[in-house]
Amino acid sequence: MYKEKQKKFWDKVKEKRFGRLGKVFKTEDHYYFYDTGTGKVAQFKLKVYLVMKYLLEEGSYESLFSLPMTQKDILAAVDEILLGIEEYNLLSAPEVQTLTGDAVVNLSEILESSINSVTLEVTEKCNLRCKYCIYHSSHPDHREFGYKHMSWDIAKRAIDFLKAHSLKVETPYIGFYGGEPLINFKLIQKCIEYAKEIFGEKITFSLTTNATLVTEKIAKFLFENNTNVIISLDGPKGIHDENRITAYGQGSYESTVNGAQKLLDAAEKLGKKESIIFNVVVFGEDYHQRYDQIQSFFGQEKWLPENIQMMISNADYGPIESKYFPPSSKEDKEMMANLYSPLFTWDAKKRKSSKKKEQLISELDMDKAMKKIHKRRLLEKPLTEYGMNGCCVPGERRIYVNVEGDFFHCEKVGNIPSIGNVHIGLDERKIKKLYVDEYIQEAVKYCKDCWAINLCSLCYIGCYDANGKNFAYRHDWCRNERKYSENALARYYSILEKNPEALEKYNNMEVS
Repeated sequence: MYKEKQKKFWDKVKEKRFGRLGKVFKTEDHYYFYDTGTGKVAQFKLKVYLVMKYLLEEGSYESLFSLPMTQKDILAAVDEILLGIEEYNLLSAPEVQTLTGDAVVNLSEILESSINSVTLEVTEKCNLRCKYCIYHSSHPDHREFGYKHMSWDIAKRAIDFLKAHSLKVETPYIGFYGGEPLINFKLIQKCIEYAKEIFGEKITFSLTTNATLVTEKIAKFLFENNTNVIISLDGPKGIHDENRITAYGQGSYESTVNGAQKLLDAAEKLGKKESIIFNVVVFGEDYHQRYDQIQSFFGQEKWLPENIQMMISNADYGPIESKYFPPSSKEDKEMMANLYSPLFTWDAKKRKSSKKKEQLISELDMDKAMKKIHKRRLLEKPLTEYGMNGCCVPGERRIYVNVEGDFFHCEKVGNIPSIGNVHIGLDERKIKKLYVDEYIQEAVKYCKDCWAINLCSLCYIGCYDANGKNFAYRHDWCRNERKYSENALARYYSILEKNPEALEKYNNMEVS
């Protein structure tokens, strides 16, 4: 019986890297299996879950009977797994040979007429010296602050490029970034006025600011011109001033709050409250204590309106090279055991202990995670193609234009090879070679072993340095992404068990 079952099992699975075929996870009440090939999630009884977990993590049918279970229970669990293979096409994801997507099949068309936005680095200057900023001397990837402003010629060329290449985009937008962009507010004004002339009313704008330079005039101008404003505020004074300091070492809390209040007042008068988002960067070791303090701050400060949007992120410590270990290998399991997602853990604990219904600072981040699971590819039979993880078509969603006029994927990619400039436009040949063909060639080496390949939201960040591709930066990101996906699955199915109606709001939400 044992030998016959073993032969039948491997005849069905035909897989040496068993762990890439899926992932087991659990909630407080139930045990589940996520299938890589179909996106299906199966609910298992405990014994089946334990057998599947062993197979996925150890990849060995032969040593399966070392589990502390009776042979009868193990064989019954194997029968149920075989039934899942035969009737539901589980554990049948094909080998990863290559990756595909719009960057492979529609690159020319997209770059010609589907560019969504440009983000202009209107100045390199900043009036703050935030300690976790890449431009601060304490940052491991320290860069020197620049002193250049973007010229009107560069800005105009970038806006004209967007106009010429966004013909199929319903609502293009222009972002303003820095440094601190309000240092060059005159250019921002000129850009907005010019863009409205050539685009009409369909153009929108965004601005990321520390708010210390905001005046009533600036606030009014921004919201009268359809501008979404992201305000950098890390929470209460003690937390904010710990890192967001001036060049003279003084805290910036009072100046930021003063500017934020002006923005909120103007937004309220013009009915644009939804146009404001607070960006909170958490820095330090005791995340849960800081989250509690930040939650209290946003919930109790009288000048802050209810249900304001917040983005929570951890401080970026810069790219770190690490070794690659295949998922489920001994080394990988040791590293994964030390990973945890503080925001997921805090959110779950807070929701369980809170006696009143309140908006949590984690809301936006949790929505993003839930959308990823809710909108995952769900197929009857295993997919035949694998996408390029979370990679955009370089230049499609946004083009980051630095003060010199060079084009990059976005403001987050760091010091990597550009994808064009305002004088020549997007360099399609360079994009295809470096960010499509070479990316796929390198990514397949690692993605072929990963159960989360179809949930992965990682992009070009962490894959390149100034000289080209360098995936040594990405391996830690991959481990964190797998942990994030596992946490998201567990949270989603916990909600599905207890309050499935709460997931309906994701039906009409797009995954970003």
